[in-house]
Amino acid sequence: MGKLLITLIFLLAGFAFPVELVAYYNPDCKCCHKYFKLLEEKGYKVKRNEVDSDTLFRKKDELGVPVDMRSCHTMVVDGKFVEGHVPTEGIEALLKDKSARGVYSPHGTLSGWGMEEKEFYLIR
Repeated sequence: MGKLLITLIFLLAGFAFPVELVAYYNPDCKCCHKYFKLLEEKGYKVKRNEVDSDTLFRKKDELGVPVDMRSCHTMVVDGKFVEGHVPTEGIEALLKDKSARGVYSPHGTLSGWGMEEKEFYLIR
């Protein structure tokens, strides 16, 4: 029943289901795996790309992720960046905002456990 409800919410919000996030991360990071699993449990598809630190920093540069807002992983959806443990509400807001380049969530206490941080900021 839960997946059906998530699907209905996405369809009503105008999103194609499932939303695919392309993730770039260091394979040694434990919080990333937990966060990706959390997103998948909420109906997102996460395509995982294990990369070294240099490749990850180049990807962040390419996407225009501000240096002071970088975290342990970067995801891309619809050509926009998702940086940090952004709650699903932040990802949904990003997809609706045609002028936004990305969304960022500070790496706080919840991030270390692989959970969503509750604050998010749209980057314009």
